[in-house]
Amino acid sequence: MFATLTHWFTRSLEVCIVLCLCCMAVLVFGNVVLRYGFNSGIAFSEEISRLLFVWLTFLGTILASREHAHLGVDSVVRRLPHSARQACVLVSGVLMILMCGLLFWGSLKQVEINLDNAMPVSGIPYASVYAAGMAAASGLVVSIFYNIFQALVHGEQPANLVMVRHTDDLIRDALTDVDVDRPHHKETRV
Repeated sequence: MFATLTHWFTRSLEVCIVLCLCCMAVLVFGNVVLRYGFNSGIAFSEEISRLLFVWLTFLGTILASREHAHLGVDSVVRRLPHSARQACVLVSGVLMILMCGLLFWGSLKQVEINLDNAMPVSGIPYASVYAAGMAAASGLVVSIFYNIFQALVHGEQPANLVMVRHTDDLIRDALTDVDVDRPHHKETRV
């Protein structure tokens, strides 16, 4: 059940990110065409695009955490014994949760400060920009707890103890997927 829930959560994050990117592209491209082609423009385009970019970035951090796509150095962790790897995942997870707590707290303070301040053209409160930090911190905490759980409960799998995915591994997985999708019989030409 938890796997299904995380799958749908991940899928919804991907959809939100795609929608943000599409709206940004339409607003910016439309504004450029209107400005240079018709000497007019969309007044709120820049503000909304900036807001969407901030949300896209913060939602992307949750997705990257879920897929272990953040930058990391694992050369030492890979050489450690099993229990030390688990301890590293636990310690780094706790430190990241503390940082997420600081991010949430700082974003909350900014939301409170900027609740009455509105963007000049669109009228959207500036608090909506800082709320992205609160959403990211909350999503990251859930992802980090899941990673810690996987490392402690299912630690026999190496992928659960090293939280970095190498580019070589991604390429190998992609090539394997391509080989699986491609039929393995020879075509005869007439």
